[in-house]
Amino acid sequence: MFRMLTSMILVCFATSYACAESSCQSKDGRYDVTVNVRGEPSKESSQVIAFHAFISKDVYPRAGDTLVFDTTKTNGGNGYNSNTGVFTCPKTGMYVFVWVIRMYQAEHSTELMIKNSVYGSTFLRAKKGDDGSVSGTVIAHVSKGDTVYVRNHSKYAGDGRIHSNVHGKPTFSGWLLQ
Repeated sequence: MFRMLTSMILVCFATSYACAESSCQSKDGRYDVTVNVRGEPSKESSQVIAFHAFISKDVYPRAGDTLVFDTTKTNGGNGYNSNTGVFTCPKTGMYVFVWVIRMYQAEHSTELMIKNSVYGSTFLRAKKGDDGSVSGTVIAHVSKGDTVYVRNHSKYAGDGRIHSNVHGKPTFSGWLLQ
């Protein structure tokens, strides 16, 4: 009787301090228990993963160059690196990525890369005296640790500058849908 009472107290104590949903099964396969305990959610499950960065000054990229969006305005989850221009996925899930490229008297093709594979591309030719912007959007399942970045086309360097000033800036953003 004492052992049974001790076991019941131990189970009640353990479940009252649990922070998440978990399942377990005994070695003989006879018990399958799911515990749902109210309380604070884990930090990982409640953390917002989203980033937004822009290029702060004109750049003249070569073929295959990663575009470094050097000024970060939002970086929930700390996945975006403004020194390299690379987002490293902190959590597996479905993500949205949007990039906008602004040019003045230039033409460039850009590519959104996930795990070094092209997932989206854009092209814009702003003729002499013209200013223009082009945007791309990709929705993709990305795994924890995968890298996502925007690069100038791998074989076509383009011509002219990617333009940034007070009237408009190239941007790169992403967020976890679920």
